Amino acid sequence: MTRTRSAASATSAAAAALLLALLTGCGPGGSDPASSDSGGASSGSAGEPVAPEVADGPLSSRSAVGDAAARTPLERAVVATGEVRVETRRVERARDEALSLTRTWGGLVADEQTGSDGEGRPASSTLVLRVPTPRFATALEELADLGRVTEQTRSAEDVTTQVVDTRARVRAAERSIRSIESLLSRAERLGDVIRIESDLARRQADLDSLKQQQAYLADQTSLSTITLHLDRPSATPPPPAETRGFLAGLAGGWDAMAASGVVLATAVGAVLPFAALLALVGVPLARVLRRRRTATVTDPAAPAT
Repeated sequence: MTRTRSAASATSAAAAALLLALLTGCGPGGSDPASSDSGGASSGSAGEPVAPEVADGPLSSRSAVGDAAARTPLERAVVATGEVRVETRRVERARDEALSLTRTWGGLVADEQTGSDGEGRPASSTLVLRVPTPRFATALEELADLGRVTEQTRSAEDVTTQVVDTRARVRAAERSIRSIESLLSRAERLGDVIRIESDLARRQADLDSLKQQQAYLADQTSLSTITLHLDRPSATPPPPAETRGFLAGLAGGWDAMAASGVVLATAVGAVLPFAALLALVGVPLARVLRRRRTATVTDPAAPAT
C-alpha cells in the first residue's frame, strides 16, 4: 500500500513539472531562444518579413548611444591652432630644420611662402604646418627654439559635442537608408518605386554631407595647425656720433641755410600762381586807368564817361 502511494505521488509530481514546463515555454510570459533569435525578422501583418532596422526607431538608437557613452569614457575632441614668429639670421637653415622636425613628428606642410633678398638668399619664410594633436605643445616649444621669439599665440576649441552628434546622425542615416532599400526591394507598383527611390536619393545626399562633415572634424582634431613665421632681424643703423667745434657749427649753419632756402622756395612757389593771375588782370587794368587819366588832363572839357 505504501509503494502504490509513493508511485502515485511521483507520477503526480512528474505530470505537474511537465505541465509547468509547457506553460513556461508557450505562455505569454515565456521566451523561446529560437523565437527570440528570429524576433528581429518577425513577420508583419501581411506575412512579409520585416527588416530589423524598421523596428529600430529613434528611441532605440538614442538609448543605444546613451548606453555606449555610459560604458566607455568620453574622449575629448579638440581643434588646436598656434602661431609662432621667430627672428633668425639664418632663415634658410631654420626653415630646413622646421621641415625636418615636421617629418619627425609625422606631420606635413600645408603651405609655404618664402621671399628672397637681392642676393637670392631667403629673407623671410612662412610655413603652415599640420602636426599630430598630441605633439602640438612639443612642436610649439621646439619651433620656438629656432631663433628669438617675437610673437607666439595658441588656441583650442572643444568640438566633442559636434563629433558625437555627427557620428550619431551618420549611423541613424545609414540605418534609415537600409530600411528604405529593404522597402524598395519589396515594392511592386511603379508609383511606389519612384517615390521610394526619390526618398532614397535625398537621404543618400544627406548622408554624404554628414560624412564630409565627419571627415573634416576628424582631420581638424587629429592634426593641429601651426603657422611659423621666420624673419631676418632688421638692420638698424647706429646713432650718429655727437660732434662739436668749427666743423659741427659749419654743418649746422649749412643745414639751417638749406632749410631756409627750402622754406623760401616753398613760399615763392605758393605765391607764384597768384602773382601770375594779378599780372594777367592787373596790368591791362592799370593801362586803361592810366589812359583815362591822361585824356582827362589834356582835355578838361571832355565829358566824363
